[in-house]
Amino acid sequence: MLSFAIFDNSGPAEQWSVSEAFVFGQDEIPVPAEVRAEPGRLVCEKHSAEAAGLAIAFPPTEEASDRSLMLQTCLLPERDEPYLLSLELARQRIMMLFNKLEDWSLFDLPAEHEAIRALERARLAFTRALVSHKLNRGEHGAYSHEADRLAREALELALSASDALVSAHIARALPDRISGRAYANAIGKEPGQIPPQSHAVKSPNDTGLVLPTKPVVSVGLNPVQFSEMLQRLVSTGCDFVSLPTRWRDMEPDEGKYAFAATDRWIEWAVRQAKLPITAGPVVDLSRSNVPDWLYIWEHDYETLREVVYEHVKNIMTRYRRTVPRWTVLSGLNRNDNFQLSFEQMMDLTRMTMLLARKLHPHGKMQIEVRHPFGSEPGHRPRSLPGALYAEMVQQAGIGVDAWGIRFELDRPKPGEVGRDLMALSAALDRYALLDRPLAVTALSKASEPGAEPPTEEDILWLKEAMQLIVSKPSVVSFVWQQRELPPGAKAPMPGSMIDATGQPKPAVRIATELRQSIIAGGLPQPAHESKV
Repeated sequence: MLSFAIFDNSGPAEQWSVSEAFVFGQDEIPVPAEVRAEPGRLVCEKHSAEAAGLAIAFPPTEEASDRSLMLQTCLLPERDEPYLLSLELARQRIMMLFNKLEDWSLFDLPAEHEAIRALERARLAFTRALVSHKLNRGEHGAYSHEADRLAREALELALSASDALVSAHIARALPDRISGRAYANAIGKEPGQIPPQSHAVKSPNDTGLVLPTKPVVSVGLNPVQFSEMLQRLVSTGCDFVSLPTRWRDMEPDEGKYAFAATDRWIEWAVRQAKLPITAGPVVDLSRSNVPDWLYIWEHDYETLREVVYEHVKNIMTRYRRTVPRWTVLSGLNRNDNFQLSFEQMMDLTRMTMLLARKLHPHGKMQIEVRHPFGSEPGHRPRSLPGALYAEMVQQAGIGVDAWGIRFELDRPKPGEVGRDLMALSAALDRYALLDRPLAVTALSKASEPGAEPPTEEDILWLKEAMQLIVSKPSVVSFVWQQRELPPGAKAPMPGSMIDATGQPKPAVRIATELRQSIIAGGLPQPAHESKV
C-alpha cells in the first residue's frame, strides 16, 4: 500500500479530489489500484508490492489556483509511513528537468540562463523542504504543514523552470530543424552536403528518428463546409489537405454511403489546389464517430470484424488513386465504446492494416493514438496505454509507416485540470522512441456553446505548443484541428477553420504563419515575444 500526506491552507486536508487519479508502474503503465481520500491522507490500494507512482491533479480543482495540472510522483516503494504528496510531485518534476537537460543536450546553457537559474531555485527550495521535514515533524503523521508549504513552493518553482526549459529547447531545436542542421549533425555532414533522397536516421543520443525533410503543416477540415474562403485558406496556408472520413458521416445508414462532401474536397485538392491529401481515420470506434446502426453488432465481434472489413474496402477502394496517406485506425487502444478483448484489439488492427496495404500497396499508412498521456487506461481495465499499444503492434510485425498522435488539451486554467508544455514534450519524446515518424494529427481545442473567445495568453500558449511540436526531429507533419464534440452537441461543427464572423480562427492564423516561417527557412517569432 502507498499513502500520501495531504494538506490544505489550514492544515491536514479533510477532502481531496481523486477522480482523475491513477497508479502506474514501470514505463508509466497504469496498474489496477484503488485511490481514496481520507482525512489527512491519500491511500492507494494496489494488488502487488512492486514500486509504483501516483498521477493526480494538483492542486485539486476545488482549490483556488492559477493552474491545476496532472502531475505524477516517482516510482516509490511501499512503506508504513506516508509520503508527502507535494514533496514527491516536486521530486519527480525536478528529476524530469535534469533528464531533459541531457536528452535535449542543454547542459551547455550558461549558469545565468533563465532556465538554469529557475532550475537552481527549484532545487534549493526542494532541499529546504526536505530539511524542514527532518527538523519539524508535525503531530499529524511524519510531515508538518510547514514542510508542505515549502514543498509546494518547490513544485511551483519547478513548474516555472519547466516552462523556461521548454522555451530554451524550442529556441535551439526549431531553427536547427527548419534549416536542416539537425539532420546534418545526425549524419555528420554540413547542411549544404545533405544528399538528395536522404532517409531518416537514428538520432546520435538514441532518442528517436531525425527526418531529413521539414515538417509540413495543415489545418483539419470539416468536409460539409465548402466555400471560397475555406479554399483560399487551405491553398495558401496548408502544405496538404487533412480530410476526416468519420464513419458516421461516410455511412450514415448501413450500406448507404454519402461520398458527396468528401468527393468535392478531394476533387478540388487534386485538380485546383494541387495539394496532397491525408484522409482518415477510416475506422474509429469511439462514440462520436461510429454510426448508430453499428451498435447492433456491439457484442458480436465476428460480424463486427466483417463490417469493418467491408467499410475499409469501400472507402479505400474509392479514394486510393487520389489519397497517398491514410490514417487507417484511431483510438482502438482506448476501448471506450465497443469493448474488445486484447486479442480482438490486436486482430482488428492486423486485419485492417493488412487490408489497407493490399488495397493501396504504395500508400503511407498510419495509426492514430488518442489521449497519448496514458491516464485513461487507469480507469478502463481493458484499455491499453497508447505507447504500450504502439509497441505491441510493432512487435507483432504489423507494418506502420508513422504513428499519428492526437493531443486534445488547452492552456491550464483555474477550475480545470490540464497538462503543461513539458508534459506535451515528454509525450512526444516517448513516442519518438518507437523509431517511426510521428504525425501530430491534431492539437485541438474544445469549442463549446457560449465559450469565451481565446485570450492573448491562450493564443501565445498555443503558438508555443505548435512551435514545440514542429521542432521535434521525428515529427513529419502537424495538424491543428478543433476538438470533436459528441453527436447532437449544439456547437460549431468539428474542424471549423472560421469563426462566427467568417474570419480565420486565431489557431488557424498561428498555424499558417508557422508554415510560412518553415517554408522561408526563417526563424518563427518566439511565442513569449510575439504580439497578437
